[in-house]
Order: sequence, then structure tokens, then C-alpha cells
Amino acid sequence: MQKCDNNSLTSDREPFEPAKTQEGRERTFLAAPAKPVFRTRFHDTLRTSSLSTMDAEPKALSSAMLLAATGGLLDAVVFLNHGHVFANNMTGNLIFLGIAVVAHNVDSVILHIVPICAFFLGVLTSKYLRTGLGMRCAPIALVLEIVTIFALGLLSPGAPSMMFTGVIAYVAAVQVASFRHVEAFAYNSTFMTGNLRDVAEGLYEDLAPSSKPETRSQGRAKTIDLGLMVLCFLLGAVVGAWAAPRFGNHSLWLAEPLLIAVAVPVFRHRS
Repeated sequence: MQKCDNNSLTSDREPFEPAKTQEGRERTFLAAPAKPVFRTRFHDTLRTSSLSTMDAEPKALSSAMLLAATGGLLDAVVFLNHGHVFANNMTGNLIFLGIAVVAHNVDSVILHIVPICAFFLGVLTSKYLRTGLGMRCAPIALVLEIVTIFALGLLSPGAPSMMFTGVIAYVAAVQVASFRHVEAFAYNSTFMTGNLRDVAEGLYEDLAPSSKPETRSQGRAKTIDLGLMVLCFLLGAVVGAWAAPRFGNHSLWLAEPLLIAVAVPVFRHRS
């Protein structure tokens, strides 16, 4: 009976202890916790980096409204004055690109590919700035856009349209990717489709009889904040459409006071 028990114990133990020696068992025991500890520290590092980057981003409602107005203004000016190409709205550029491909219009294809590629590079630049520089990302993005728009406004109307659309798409992408939140909500200062969706969802949460008080309050705040984003974008587009045929490239300078008004509190916060 004792022999049978020993065999059963041995057979039970073998699948769980492939190492036969005491030294092997100690090595296995010591090595086992190493991987979970490493993974925990790695994920904690990523989480801390992500939170610090997000906290470094200015989230004031006034700043978001000014950036939305800037996005609408730049899109209207560039679209009207430079080949009917959007500086910020890559969805529209992709649609026009598809139409140009079907029509075999090579010039139009190139005209719309340039801002799409520039926007892509701008987002990559913003990601690098946010990852490597943290709090310095927002002021760098604003200074880059302010200086670039001022320089473009000095150029004559005969300057190449692809240069305008490409450069503005690049600096706008850096700004858009650097400013993503208004108070507690995510937003986009140049693409209004997602903002409109969130306005509608927030309105439903506010008015639905089944909503809890905290859900209703959050929905109302979302509707107001993002609704103001959409309204400011529309007002910026109206101003840009009015100014573009009257002032040409100088109409880009109308965005400068808006961007400077956003930059001032950002630099104050840093100091």
C-alpha cells in the first residue's frame, strides 16, 4: 500500500516539477516572479507617462473655443484662395482625392495628397513632442502655428497653392494633436463630426427620463461645451469666407489674435 501511495504521489508531482534536482527547483522558484514584476513596473511607467502628458495639456473651455474658431477660419481661407483644398479637414480632402482618381485628374490628385501627407507628418511631430517634451508640447505647437501663419500671410497671391495647403496642414495637425480635451471631454478643433455626435449624445443623456442625476449633469455639460466648439468653428468659417476674397493671404492673420490669446495662459502656466 505504501508503494502504491508513493507511485501516485510521484505521478502527481511529475507534471508540475520538471526539474529533478533541488538546485533546479530553487532556480525555477526564484525565476517565476520576475516576469510579473517587470510587466507591472513597465505598465506603471507607461501609465504615469500618459497621465503626465495628458495633465500637461491645457483644457480650458475658452482656449478650445478659440482653437475651433481658428480651425474654421483657416479652412475657409485656404479652401477659397488655394485650389479648393482643405487645410484641416482631411475627410473632405480624401473625398476630393477619390473623385480626382476616378476622373484621372493627376493635378487634383497631387493637390489633395500633399495636405494629407503633411497632416500625417504633423501628427507624428506632435506625438514626438508630447512623448519627449511633455509640458513643452503645447507652447511649441502654438508658437509654430503663430509664426508659420504670419509668414504665409506675407506671401503674394501667386505663391504655389500646394505650399500653403501643405504647410498649414502640417502646423494645424501639430496643434490639433496637442490639444485634445476641453475640461473632462475629448474634442477636435478642426473636425466637427465627432463633436456633433457628442453634442447629440449629451443632449439625450440630459433629457432622457431614465438618466441618473450625475449622468444628466455630465450630458448637459458635454452638450454645452462641445456645442460651443461647433458654433465657434462655424463663426470662424464665416469670418474666413468673408475675408478671403477681400484680403487674400493677409486674411490668415485674423487667426493670429485667437492663437495668441490661447498661448498667453499656456505660457503663464509654465512660468
